[in-house]
Amino acid sequence: MQFKIPYIYSSEELERYFLGVYKTTEAKSPSVETGLERLRRLEIARVMKSAQALGSALKEMAVAMPFVGELHPFYKDLLDLYIGLNNYRHALAKIGRATSAVRAISRETLISLKTAYSKGQIYKIRRAYIGRATDLIRDLAPELNTAREAAVFFRKLYDIDPELFTVVVSGAPNVGKSSLVGCMSTAKPKVAEYPFTTKQIHVGHIFVRGDRVQVIDTPGLLDRPFQEMNRIEQQAVLALRHLAKVIVFLVDPSLHSGYDIEIQLKIYNNIKSNFNIPIILVINKIDLINNKQIIKDIEKLFGAEPHTISAKECRGTEELKELILEKFYVPYALERLRRAVYERRSRSR
Repeated sequence: MQFKIPYIYSSEELERYFLGVYKTTEAKSPSVETGLERLRRLEIARVMKSAQALGSALKEMAVAMPFVGELHPFYKDLLDLYIGLNNYRHALAKIGRATSAVRAISRETLISLKTAYSKGQIYKIRRAYIGRATDLIRDLAPELNTAREAAVFFRKLYDIDPELFTVVVSGAPNVGKSSLVGCMSTAKPKVAEYPFTTKQIHVGHIFVRGDRVQVIDTPGLLDRPFQEMNRIEQQAVLALRHLAKVIVFLVDPSLHSGYDIEIQLKIYNNIKSNFNIPIILVINKIDLINNKQIIKDIEKLFGAEPHTISAKECRGTEELKELILEKFYVPYALERLRRAVYERRSRSR
């Protein structure tokens, strides 16, 4: 999903913008007008134009950013993880309220300008107006920084669409998840830098009769409570929680990943006990180890019949893809179609 995100000014940029509009504003005056009235007219025009520009910029930043209540739970939880929902709400609310403060400052300044009796007094009012406006902008610096971080966050999320049927590939680190996504996707998986980390994930799509199935890998999971996980691991959990219609759990019996079978079993059992989502057990790297006894041992240990693949060679991955489509995606698509037909008939009655 691609968000329409406004440009978020830093406080320094916003101050320069405000002062730029103020200084470049001109006002035509009748030739018979006195110097005092000409100055008054110019300052009134400057105040009106600069206040309008500042207020509009603040309003755009506050209103055009996504509202928390309209976010998909996946985006909402990720936003809470990286920015904090309360911080995000507070930042946008304070930026939005600042528009009222700008209107109040300009209104008071205009009243003072209209009753000013000397050039000196007008200069004094000008300094006070600029000082109050720039103080307001500088006071918004923390909130503008938060909004800028949130803007970066949203711009980097467009590769993941939570509305699509999604296959989430999970497992311990370095078990071959990204390679599997590459094999299963008809299009070359897109490598996307995940928000606020240097970690990369792969997002691929399987195209099925005009529809798309989304296949994503997750950063490697380790067996520990959510609160003790690092951000990379927490992203994986959120993906499982909100996106997955089916989970492909990858096991590496070669131990090249650096994690033994016992650790991988703990991760598997943790996922199985915490998520009410179908799980397909897949043994990877049979190009390195294709021992029937090891496969039987894993089947007994995990309590599930495994599929065997070599993601490196894309061996067995086509069969895995067909299984996912036939067993999980097709029933999902048919049910969605039935609901759509029912809703259309209900509306036509």
